Formats: sequence, structure tokens, C-alpha cells
Amino acid sequence: MTHYSPAGGVRDRAKTRIRNEIVSVSLRLFAERGYEAVTTQEIADAVGVTQRTLFRYFARKDMILFQADHDYVERFERYLDETIISAPTPFEAVASAFQSLAAYYDDNRGRVSLIYGLIQGSEHLRLIEQRRQQKIDLLAAYAMDGPDAYRTRETPPSLPSRIIAAVLFGAIRPIQRAWIRGELTGSLADYAAEGWAPLGPIHDAARSYAEKFTASSQD
Repeated sequence: MTHYSPAGGVRDRAKTRIRNEIVSVSLRLFAERGYEAVTTQEIADAVGVTQRTLFRYFARKDMILFQADHDYVERFERYLDETIISAPTPFEAVASAFQSLAAYYDDNRGRVSLIYGLIQGSEHLRLIEQRRQQKIDLLAAYAMDGPDAYRTRETPPSLPSRIIAAVLFGAIRPIQRAWIRGELTGSLADYAAEGWAPLGPIHDAARSYAEKFTASSQD
């Protein structure tokens, strides 16, 4: 008996193939000529689709670079959704989520490094990247306020948690960037594990400072 795939499944696979082709071709062109020098029309021509079709998949050129499969903010949030429930403490939840992100980076080092280089070469992309890093800090701050605060996000994170998130990621990001630039050649997951280990006391000191500061402000 012959089995036929549902039409919807065929269409979905075709869309996924085209989407992946757009990303692959775009990254190749960006690597060859630089992000700013490549137009969406040139990408469409290289893929073999119309510019209108291209925009149905990606409304803006920068969205190709930050597409979902390699959106580290979305990925970190998914990891944190899991660890905030299972980890013993908020600090360990954030550390575990970052550890998972680092392992993903290890598996995709070439593409991660390419995208980082493209971002550094474009003021427009650097501004977007800055906002994305702020989103990471915000997610971590919500997590530091506990599972309920992280899940509902009805009010802004507390000042102590915002300070703690800024301190923790301010300490870990130089390691991450050095690894992406090739200054560190080992596993980012290993570096992350070593980097987060001594941050526990820093976390405690930051919380103590923040709580003392907020208490004095309320007097």
C-alpha cells in the first residue's frame, strides 16, 4: 500500500527548507562581503526566490541573522523555563540555564563566531545585540526573584535582583566573548562551569549590598 504525506506536512517541509536556505545563503554572503554590503534583493536572487517571498520569511534583514534556531535569548529563556522549576535556588537555575547555552555554543562554534563577527562590524546590529543582552539580564533578574515572579512577570524585577543579574553577567560575559573571539580554545561549557563556581559568594555579597542599599533608601 502506498502512503502519502498530508499536504500540510509537505508544505511545512518546503517552508523549512526555504527558510534554512535563506539563512545559509545569507550567512555565506555576509561572511564574504559584510552584513551592510549585502542587500535583500541579492539574497533573494542567490536563493532563487522573489524579494517578496524573502520578506514573507524574514520581514527585515537583521531577522535573518537573529533567526530562531540561533536566537540565544530565546534559547536561554527556554532553558530557564526548565531550570527555574528544578534547580534548588534561583542562582543555580540561572547558572544551569547558562551552562546549557554554553553547551549549545560548543556545538555551533563556527556559526556563533561568524555571527558575532558580523555583529561587531555593524552599528545597527550592535544596538540590537545590546538590547538582546539586556533581555538576558532581565530574565535572570526575574529568576532571582523566584519561580513565581519569573513565571508571571507582572511587575519589574526587584532592585536587588537587577543588581545581582548585572553583576553575574558582567563577570561571565568577558569569558564568553573571549571564547567566541578564539582567545580561549577549550569548551565554553567547561569555562562556564569554572566561571560560575566562584560567583556564589559574589552573588551573596551583591544581594547583601543591594538589600542594604534599598533598606537605607526606605528609611
